Amino acid sequence: MEKLIGLLEKRHMTRIVAFGSSNTELGYHCEGHFNWFNWLEVGLAAHAGRKMVCVNTGVSGNICAQLLERFDRDCALFKPNIVIVTIGGNDSNPERGITRDMFREDLETLAGKIDCLDDAVLVLQTYYAFDAEKFSVKERGWAESFPAYMQVVRGVASAGGYTLIDHQKRWEKLRNKDIVLYRSLMRDPKHVNPLGNMVMGLDTLRAFGAELCGELPAQCAEGLKIQGIMDKLEIEGHK
Repeated sequence: MEKLIGLLEKRHMTRIVAFGSSNTELGYHCEGHFNWFNWLEVGLAAHAGRKMVCVNTGVSGNICAQLLERFDRDCALFKPNIVIVTIGGNDSNPERGITRDMFREDLETLAGKIDCLDDAVLVLQTYYAFDAEKFSVKERGWAESFPAYMQVVRGVASAGGYTLIDHQKRWEKLRNKDIVLYRSLMRDPKHVNPLGNMVMGLDTLRAFGAELCGELPAQCAEGLKIQGIMDKLEIEGHK
């Protein structure tokens, strides 16, 4: 598949919608800092020029079925050229009563709706890794089920030929290797902090095929260092 940055470079203007839950929403939990989508926007603008309109329609607590409910208002309305969907963490909570098959069906339906939009490309993302050991006893089942729901995301991406940005795979390797460094990226067991958002943004930017330009490498030095550590762990894992 053509690198996503090529779509931006070919168009006079590209509309990008980030569609998800608290992992996407720019809210109080971002502590007054950029989230990953802000870093993506800044990085793309530095690389390709201000040739995109970025719309964040993340809503904390959402499950995939709720994305379907608000699809017309919060996605189709903006006539997007690229839709980045990051969902499944809340679906994996056993208290929601959403089986993996139900989640898969909802995600496939959402993907089909995006496919039907005029000139739109779908990008699916997994979450970062949950800090399973920090979950309460009551929430332990949630921590245990979460990886299987991220696997559903991978499966839908593979079956549909969609671009997949697999954050969870990279973050899980870091969590297993260096729990202290991993926790330096987390606000709480289920959410990243500003530095974690930077690392996610850097990985998303790279998946688009864009490079950091201008002053951004200096501003993102700490995030780039951690990204490099994750890269090394991935290489070691393939040996």
